[in-house]
Amino acid sequence: MSDLIYKYKFSLLSGVFFALSWNSYFPAISLFFAFAPLFYFQNQFKPRFIDYFNVAFISFVIFHLGTVWWIYKSSIPGFFAVIILNSLFMALALSLHYLVTIRFGKHIGYLSFIGFWLTFEFLHYHWEISWPFMNLGNWLGQIPEWVQWYEYTGILGGTLWILLVNIFLYEAVKHMIKDRKGIYVLLLIISILLLIIPIYFSYNLKPKKTKNSKPIQILIIQPNIDPYTEKYKPILFEQQINEQINLMKKNASPKTQLVIFPETSFPLYIDKDSLPTNKNIQNIRSNKPNLNIILGLFTYGINNADTTYYNTAICLNPDEGHASYQKSKLVPAVERTPFSGYFKFLKHWNVNFGGINSTLGTSRHREVFKTKDVNIAPVICYESVYGEFTSEFVRNGADLIAVITNDAWWDGKTSYEQILMHSQLRAIETRRQIVRSANSGISCLIAETGAVIENLQKNKKATLSVSAQKKHILTFYVKYGDFIGLYSLYISAIILTLYIISRIFFKL
Repeated sequence: MSDLIYKYKFSLLSGVFFALSWNSYFPAISLFFAFAPLFYFQNQFKPRFIDYFNVAFISFVIFHLGTVWWIYKSSIPGFFAVIILNSLFMALALSLHYLVTIRFGKHIGYLSFIGFWLTFEFLHYHWEISWPFMNLGNWLGQIPEWVQWYEYTGILGGTLWILLVNIFLYEAVKHMIKDRKGIYVLLLIISILLLIIPIYFSYNLKPKKTKNSKPIQILIIQPNIDPYTEKYKPILFEQQINEQINLMKKNASPKTQLVIFPETSFPLYIDKDSLPTNKNIQNIRSNKPNLNIILGLFTYGINNADTTYYNTAICLNPDEGHASYQKSKLVPAVERTPFSGYFKFLKHWNVNFGGINSTLGTSRHREVFKTKDVNIAPVICYESVYGEFTSEFVRNGADLIAVITNDAWWDGKTSYEQILMHSQLRAIETRRQIVRSANSGISCLIAETGAVIENLQKNKKATLSVSAQKKHILTFYVKYGDFIGLYSLYISAIILTLYIISRIFFKL
């Protein structure tokens, strides 16, 4: 029993370091040494694979409990699913590195640690149970001044930075304990340089200047409708529609060019083929016929008696034209049942969020809303967690990004700020200003440096008029995406292949 408790103190210590990555006093700093207790346990005790896996798993459970505990507010089963599955994936990546270290030694072991972890984060953007919210590089978004170089590397560059500093810091301390002064001093110097140089570079990196264009005058609507007690009650639908239209009518000035409402702001379910002629759409347009209006609602399509629903953003133009885009990065088990494309019977096994419990349809193309004044990307809620995905809109011509979202499901300061952080990171990666319309907050204008320029108070019905600047440059990251993750995948495949060959043929 005492031996078991002794083992899991490393889980506790590492988990606390990971959990402390979200705080107001020294944000993200603890991530740079959070792996050290797990390295120490691995090197000093040479545990069995299952023991190391269990210790790592508990550590990552603590990480999740200390940072994204607020998920329980929307779904307790979802809360447990996120924590258990994500912690399992993280523990597996780390434990595979342990197996490689045993077989090939420390240096190849550290290479596998970097490769496996980055591969895990990269694949987490692309597979059926995609939930990259906890990718380590995201947490550096609390200090956007440190990661301006994300315009080159994206989030995975931040993760690589964290992993490298962890390795060198741990090795420095290990040699210091063994009283190998020359080695530990050198490793400590390397660790400090690894930590300082990216920060120095970031503070001296300025977004490339482009020819200034005339600012776009935008009105952001924050209706603050409770999704649990108000939003999906049919008896309140007409009231909600009228109140939001009145917010627009009262606050749009003669200078306003664009109005942006949040995700599913209007409680409407409209056939996607009849959007232009729908009386509710015509009513919204008629109240401000000279404005471009972006809003969110549900649409549906019927094919062979099978109804598919879509979380849709539409743009209404003064010339009676319109464009639409369907949300394409869907929340697992809420908007999309994992593997339902392979097993059709799973399609309707979602949690009932917003009155729909079937897997939603998606857009194949990243539609950019083009108006006379601006080309704007309609990024819907969860999509803002995906850097390479968002950059597709920019490659398609977007010179401004609109994030429309409903974060009220997770009412609270921590959830609002964490979700906002992802929009700040997308601004840095793409060097685009972001206009964010959130049902209950945080609605704001974000500069291309990730800094919040103006914002509305949370949980308040209000509007915000902003002047947004169009940007046209294509960053290295927009052009080449998550190249770090792709190369890590290749390296991991090579290492795993060599490991399997050595086990089968050489039995080293």
